[in-house]
Amino acid sequence: MIKLILVGLWACAITLSSCWAVASWTAVSKGAEADHGHGAEKSGNTFEHVRTKMISVPIIAEGAIQGYVIAQFIFSIDAKQLKQLSIRPEAILLDEAFKVIYAGEVIDFRNIKKQDLPAMLKSINESVNKRFGSQLVESVLIQELNYVSKAEARLGDKR
Repeated sequence: MIKLILVGLWACAITLSSCWAVASWTAVSKGAEADHGHGAEKSGNTFEHVRTKMISVPIIAEGAIQGYVIAQFIFSIDAKQLKQLSIRPEAILLDEAFKVIYAGEVIDFRNIKKQDLPAMLKSINESVNKRFGSQLVESVLIQELNYVSKAEARLGDKR
């Protein structure tokens, strides 16, 4: 009986100490996150990361659909300006991203090169900030980016 009580007390002590360790570790990591991460600071401004929904953009060339770009982005937005907006920015962010990809002036997804992606992201960033009329978006990041040719899309239907 005494052994059972001692084992119970030992289990309680281990549980309490592990809870304390996790709580202190979480507090330390949240403090570091505030210094470096989610509230990325640049010249006193804090930025929030807005993740968009997935979009599918048709690529049209030579008068026909050649394939589809499937993309998802993350935008770093000035937190103060974000709170002052009367609309949610995701719709405008996706609209501008769609326009840049659809226009195909910056990047040809059928013949993509590594150096094309930064130019596309810069173009999206500039067009979003121009539409908002301020330096709202600090940077644009790619979460997902895939190109599916028309032939590959049709194969998916037959499976």
